[in-house]
Amino acid sequence: MATDIHRYYDEKLDAEYAALLEAEQSEINPDLINPTRPMDADQSRTALCSSEAGRRLVSDWDEMGGFRAHLANVQRDAANIVRALGGNREQRVFMERFDSEVPEGARYAIYSEIAAGTVYVTPASPAEVKHFATTAAGKLLAAEWGSYAAEKVAMLRARAKRLTDAMTEEDADEFWTWFDELPPATAMAIFRKMAG
Repeated sequence: MATDIHRYYDEKLDAEYAALLEAEQSEINPDLINPTRPMDADQSRTALCSSEAGRRLVSDWDEMGGFRAHLANVQRDAANIVRALGGNREQRVFMERFDSEVPEGARYAIYSEIAAGTVYVTPASPAEVKHFATTAAGKLLAAEWGSYAAEKVAMLRARAKRLTDAMTEEDADEFWTWFDELPPATAMAIFRKMAG
């Protein structure tokens, strides 16, 4: 770095040095490290391509306008959800549970759904909004959303259907069981982002 700054950056030694510093700091105090820092696109592609489901996701994103663009959007949206859950420790715990308890096929379906974004929906009926409000998270969100609740509930229902349709029956059962066990505050953070 001191003798050839251009080579230092060209050979990505700055990133290597930052990773070494971060590893050193994480050993001292793991709560200082930002758990939502996005993984490099090339590393993400390599990790995803280690399975058939991951290769399909990479191929789909390449065909839909570019892997890097979709990855960046998904990383940003997922990070926004996770950051709403609390400090670094809470974020890390959630991410570790998600990775270990949600089946791989379901995780990739979720990433694909986040990348797909919102769609046009017909507002939900009053009965559907009332049903949504039977859970602790749903009750708070229906009150928070007020007159927008019908549209947001319809969006959640449409996205949940697309998500379920993209999973195997077994993966969908495991995912929805995991989701139903989330604390209300966590479910609310996810619902807010997915409702648009």
